[in-house]
Amino acid sequence: MNMDINHYLIQNDSYQVSIKTKLYSLLYSALSEAQFIQILHTPNGFMYSEILKIQKERSIVDSWHLMLDLALNKVGDWNNNEDLRKRRYRLKEIINEYIEKPQILRNKIAHGQWIHALNSNNTAENQEITSSINELNVVIISIWFEVHQYLCYIIRDLVQSPKKGFHNNYWKNMIDLENFLQRSNNWTLEKRIESLKMKYNNRK
Repeated sequence: MNMDINHYLIQNDSYQVSIKTKLYSLLYSALSEAQFIQILHTPNGFMYSEILKIQKERSIVDSWHLMLDLALNKVGDWNNNEDLRKRRYRLKEIINEYIEKPQILRNKIAHGQWIHALNSNNTAENQEITSSINELNVVIISIWFEVHQYLCYIIRDLVQSPKKGFHNNYWKNMIDLENFLQRSNNWTLEKRIESLKMKYNNRK
């Protein structure tokens, strides 16, 4: 999908770029949910009753938050542990930014609202979400994918090995993530197009 979008960016085919970009965002949400399910059913992770409780949450985002909290309970009480509380806060920030916000767009796109996003009653346009859909591009979604991998590294460690692996790997994964966010902060679609066309012209 990434290669397809790059191809159409070089060809200046905005129609195909728009279609492929929206499909790419749906692919991100599919991967996100698949990884969530994989982590949820990690052997020797959650008790069956905990899995059922997580699955009964109102939304996939709420399920992510509850999964995080139940896993952190196996580490300690974040209310009385400042370090653990800060880790929880940062991980919830990442869930809100890179799972909740893309999920909102996914719901609109999956229901055919590719150009104009509607409110829940389909009686008026939701201008904010419409703008977010129109601003979607391959660079933004590629950053989502990368951040999601780091988040899963951290939460998988937390579920698999709350007393050892989580502590051993947390800071390395978090530092790598923060470094990536800093590096990608200035990435733009315009810069990608320029780079792609330069490579294309060099091959020619």
